[in-house]
Formats: sequence, C-alpha cells, structure tokens
Amino acid sequence: METWAMVEQLLGDRPPVAAHQAVQRKESFTLKLVWLHVRVRQMPPTDDPETLRHYVRCYIMLLIGGYLLTEKSNNLVHVLWLPLLRDFAEYRVLSWSSAVLAWTYQSLCLAAQQGVTSIAGCPPLLMSWIY
Repeated sequence: METWAMVEQLLGDRPPVAAHQAVQRKESFTLKLVWLHVRVRQMPPTDDPETLRHYVRCYIMLLIGGYLLTEKSNNLVHVLWLPLLRDFAEYRVLSWSSAVLAWTYQSLCLAAQQGVTSIAGCPPLLMSWIY
C-alpha cells in the first residue's frame, strides 16, 4: 500500500506534504508532531467509531513520536509505527516496553560515537535510571 494512502486510511486525513519533503529522505516518511497535535485538538464531537479510531491513532502517534520513541529532531514521528496501530486488538499484545528499551539502547550506542551531540530515545527512562 502506498504510504500516504495508508496514512489517510488510518488517520483519516493526509498531511500537507511540501514539495521539498519528497526530495528530503528523512522527512519523506515522517509525520510532523505539530500536524498530529492540531488534528487531535480539532476533534469534532462525534459518536462515529471510525472517526474516534482515527483520532486515537493520532494521539498514540503523538505519544510514540513525542515521548516514547523520539528522534533527534524531536518534531517528527516515522510512519513505520502506524501499521502497528491498524488493529487495536493486535496493538495491545505488542511488547511496547521492549521496543522503547531497544530504541533507547540503540540511541545510547549511537550517542557514544565521536561527534554526536544529541540523543534520541526515551529521556525519562534514562533519567529514572540515573536516580
């Protein structure tokens, strides 16, 4: 399935993708957290289950990109996490704590390289280990 068609199907809308984003490799498959935040804040009052699922997926993507599995940019979330939110019954049985821990370990390994000045991962998890 084409990436942006999947995003539209699962989130209910297609984000505004600038022409230069298609050229930039990093942003070509990411969602801006600002767009997700605006989308969640503009949720209309509804009882439609599919619309509620769209907004729940947006909120979970905000949690993933803004708190759990952050990137160094701290304003983007990769769309690779979105297919995992397709079915909420399947979503609940995934080991998200293992994913966060693995992502944080990978970020620590990358941060140990010479010349790296910032770190991705889950900073609250790292801070809890300090104390």
